[in-house]
Amino acid sequence: MFTRLYNEGGRVLNFFSGVKGLVSHGGELKELLEKEPPEVLLITISQGEIEGLTSFIREPFEMNLSDYEIIYGVRLSKYGEVMTPPPIYVEAVKYLMDTGNKGIGLDMPQEDFDALYSQNMRTSHLIRHSIRKKRILNFDFKDTNEYEFSEKWIRRINAVKGLARIDEARIGHMAREIQNFASSDYNPKNIIVSDYEFHKPLISSLEEIGWKAKNP
Repeated sequence: MFTRLYNEGGRVLNFFSGVKGLVSHGGELKELLEKEPPEVLLITISQGEIEGLTSFIREPFEMNLSDYEIIYGVRLSKYGEVMTPPPIYVEAVKYLMDTGNKGIGLDMPQEDFDALYSQNMRTSHLIRHSIRKKRILNFDFKDTNEYEFSEKWIRRINAVKGLARIDEARIGHMAREIQNFASSDYNPKNIIVSDYEFHKPLISSLEEIGWKAKNP
């Protein structure tokens, strides 16, 4: 999904949002990067994760997945081939490696996330999150496409209040990072690569401070 945001100063932000895990959405991003090569990529992972993905691409290793990641992949696979690490992020980092262009990680650093997690996840939240796995595996999301599934999945996960607060803080952090880029380090040839679960909240956060969204 591609969206452009404009502000009153004439600056533009180019959003590509894909459902994490889907190989086809990684392919769509790759085509976009080849067609409209950006000079700056802003990605909804942390700077540390960009570095980690760079190392993974150079020297792949076996990844351990959580139960929730496995369930997510199983449920998402009805819409196509699924891969980890998420293809939208792999293709974004490969582009940075191939071009040497600037990449900006929008998500908060790991140490800040760890502190946020400790502050918001009570023991009761952890227990609830753990015992809901089987229920979510069998839950009928009534989804008709991958975007709908992504929205309903995160809504279900964030029924645990601590996780909802964490995501809200992360989205606020990413919106501020995007605004900082647009205000002080702007380059018109930019693409923001976003996990679709962040798409609507990020757009809404930026619209609140004056950006206006238009689809091409």
